[in-house]
Amino acid sequence: MRQSGQLVGMARVVGDGGLAFYIQDVIVIERLRGQGYGKRLMDEVMAFLHATAKPGSVIGLMAALGKDEFYSRYGFNRRPNEFQGGGMTQFPSEW
Repeated sequence: MRQSGQLVGMARVVGDGGLAFYIQDVIVIERLRGQGYGKRLMDEVMAFLHATAKPGSVIGLMAALGKDEFYSRYGFNRRPNEFQGGGMTQFPSEW
């Protein structure tokens, strides 16, 4: 997303294009946060996913601390819940 030619935000979806989709990034520069840019990016991401993902696909993301409510507006569920575990991550510094 650009404003006056300057990059101010971006979103990235990765996956196999069929069964698995993962919202890797939704980023807005700090000075513009809270002004609707993240919503505009997510609206575009969700439009892409609605056009691309088929029934039975899985769409995942890891929300940054405090951002759960933002993503729940788009139908994402908090974990853990009665059906899914909490999810796990690893950030290797050396192998």
